[in-house]
Amino acid sequence: MTRFPIVARGKRALSLTWLGLCATAALFAASAPGCDGDEDDGTGGAGASTSSQGGSGGSGGSGGSGGSGGDESSPCLDPSTYAELFSIVDPTLCAVGVYTAEVDAGAPTWGRHGGPLLVQTEDGDPAELVRLTPPAEATGALSTTVTQIATGVPDGSFLGGQALDLPFFDWTALSWTGAFPSTEGELLLVSDDTVSLRYAVNGFYAGAALGNDADGRLLYTALSPVGAAAAGNNALYAADTCGAVGQDPRLLPEGDATCAAPTEVSAWGDLSGPIAVDRDGNAIVILAGFTDQEARGFSAAEIAPGAEPTVGETLFTLPGFGSSLAAIAPEGDTPGLLLFQPYDGATYEALDPIGVHYVVDGTVKPDGEPVQVLKLTSADTAVSLTTDDANQIWVGASLQAGRTTFVILARR
Repeated sequence: MTRFPIVARGKRALSLTWLGLCATAALFAASAPGCDGDEDDGTGGAGASTSSQGGSGGSGGSGGSGGSGGDESSPCLDPSTYAELFSIVDPTLCAVGVYTAEVDAGAPTWGRHGGPLLVQTEDGDPAELVRLTPPAEATGALSTTVTQIATGVPDGSFLGGQALDLPFFDWTALSWTGAFPSTEGELLLVSDDTVSLRYAVNGFYAGAALGNDADGRLLYTALSPVGAAAAGNNALYAADTCGAVGQDPRLLPEGDATCAAPTEVSAWGDLSGPIAVDRDGNAIVILAGFTDQEARGFSAAEIAPGAEPTVGETLFTLPGFGSSLAAIAPEGDTPGLLLFQPYDGATYEALDPIGVHYVVDGTVKPDGEPVQVLKLTSADTAVSLTTDDANQIWVGASLQAGRTTFVILARR
């Protein structure tokens, strides 16, 4: 059976790329190979982003403590420090940090602890939340903290590849999806080491989050709104916060007329895809068809908690599909940068990461055509992408199982 980049270890850790294909296959007559729960383990990782993550990919606006691997004054590192992974083609970027961790690359988001957050599992349950913290220096090893979570994921189902620290109610979001054709699953909201709430959702793929305890929003790509088990449109969805800390915090109104029900923001394509929220709260989402993929941008105002559904602005349409993206927010007259790794739709090969510059003027608009940003040293190297709270992109890759190198990209 063909192997795909996985986002967590173990037989019940379905690839984030393949999860999108499998989940949306429920809308069609035939399933994709590997969607029946028999996918082989793979190596490497292709993640969704954060500003995270956000975020997938991530929790934009969630902030964090601890180091972020350098800042705008950090010197650029010699290219030899990351040459085994890639070279930087874009002259406006350089590497300001290189770190290693004894984990698979997975689908990291930016955690509230001030470093990458991963979820992994050996055999479905319990899940492990892995928090990586950078040292003060520009190079070195990331320290690791692991928390086990009893998720109650049913046997034969797949734990989602992304863990997401939400900027409200101190929750961390996880998910699981059933094997095709039963793609019903759940969104799990974790407090400390316990699942405090669980909501039905179909084909949850990737998420990002905005706001705070008083006014928060979970954005995610899936086949249904939170609270609905049946498959609907392949779309970007939103679930706004209701209640307050210590006063029945939740994502469903449950009869409260002051709360909005989860809603579909915009539907396009046939297959779920990743989402990134930049530091300013602008969201970029990629959903794919069976031959190509379309990226749409949503400004912070268009996507804020309580905002009405909106179509979004097309940033690019490309062949194939992809599962890893992250965004650097605009600064002054400098446009933002969306970094994305596409996959060949016929061979499933991971291609060189590309970038699209964007500006925000009421909406998120492209500022030029997609261009190559990184040149992979070895073809078909899957990378994970996430944005930290210093507006830098972390590029992770696992050249060997169980070990990941993260390279932090910043503007010169």
